[in-house]
Amino acid sequence: MFRSILTVLSGSVIAQAIAVAALPALTRLYDAEAFGRYQIYISILNVAVMFVAFRYEVAILSARPGRVFENLLKLTFRLCILTSMTTLLLAGAANLLIPGALPSLQGIIFFLPVAMAVAGIYQMLTFLPIRERNYGLSARSKILQSVGFSFGALGFAFLPFIGVGLVLADVFGRAFGAITVLFGSGKLWRTLISRISFSEMRLTAIRFQKFGLLTFPGTLLSSLSAAVAPFAFVALFDLKVAGQYALLERFILMPVGVIAVAVSQVFTGELSTLYRTDKQGLNRAFRRSLFQLLAIGLLPTVLGMILSPSLVPLVFGADWTMAGKLCVIGFPIAYVRFVATALTMTLVVIDRQSLQFTWEICRFLFTLCVFGGLGWVGVDNPTTVMVWYALATAVTYAIHLVLADRATRMVSLQATENGKTTQ
Repeated sequence: MFRSILTVLSGSVIAQAIAVAALPALTRLYDAEAFGRYQIYISILNVAVMFVAFRYEVAILSARPGRVFENLLKLTFRLCILTSMTTLLLAGAANLLIPGALPSLQGIIFFLPVAMAVAGIYQMLTFLPIRERNYGLSARSKILQSVGFSFGALGFAFLPFIGVGLVLADVFGRAFGAITVLFGSGKLWRTLISRISFSEMRLTAIRFQKFGLLTFPGTLLSSLSAAVAPFAFVALFDLKVAGQYALLERFILMPVGVIAVAVSQVFTGELSTLYRTDKQGLNRAFRRSLFQLLAIGLLPTVLGMILSPSLVPLVFGADWTMAGKLCVIGFPIAYVRFVATALTMTLVVIDRQSLQFTWEICRFLFTLCVFGGLGWVGVDNPTTVMVWYALATAVTYAIHLVLADRATRMVSLQATENGKTTQ
């Protein structure tokens, strides 16, 4: 497992190093308002992409090879196209019925359906290297996605529509990553575009319906929880303050999140294998991974908290002083997210989707209450908002880790008892 993690992690680290290296140039080419608009776009997209294939793409990990697997790919691909086209029609209708309702976001509304299609297809394709344990291909796709975004953002900055240059760059980068996986997986594209009947699509949807009924709502709530903070900064302050927070997201939370997802991909693959073949070792593997992740993230977190107030304005420019202060609190949030996100699929893998869904509901409501309370009392300091956000993150993710530990322990104990009975 450790070698696989290193392979995926190296690709994620290189990808994020490229993105962070481009940031000092981007913060001088784009103002805080452009970053704020980009952060709102990302928050909307992260929620919208959950609707693209209704999480049927997750079933790619466990689908049987052959006709079932091929039909699942075809269904997921067509859902990506269909839902994106529907979103485009809805965006057009909304613009006609309530023109100018969201003037600050007007520039990104019609980019969103295209972004949904590209992001949905890329999200689907990322599960293929995990299924085949082709972690080298997974790493290359992440690197090329980052290269596509970085060079796209630098180039689009000089075009007339600079306000949405970062948005266009995001679509460009995801397309690069998707193409990498598509052409690195043989003749996969032929399978995606080959014919499938409506009855086959319906049967495939029914076969994997638990992903649509339980996994989809849970991950949707997870995305909504993550989107609360950016929208709260816009609602409590303005787009410029949201832009300061956006730099924190781009500089710390997003790179750490991508690395955590890379670790999670390997951990999920290995844990699913253990669940099928050696349930007795499940809890031991979970705890070992948990303590390793806690140890890995501790030193960078402490150093980041100490250095960020002076380092951020120096690297990104004097206009980003507030972002440096927010980063002091952002590093502990990143630490908690790193550990928890890497292990976030544990309950799903061991068929505890209902427990995962319940936790997602509680986390979303708790996060909403925290930010709602801050708005109600009229907090006017972004740093105070970040402190409460950090507390909410720590509490909710700690509960998830306890639930995952207890669930894996129960599975291991039951497997041990069954083993004794059969002897």
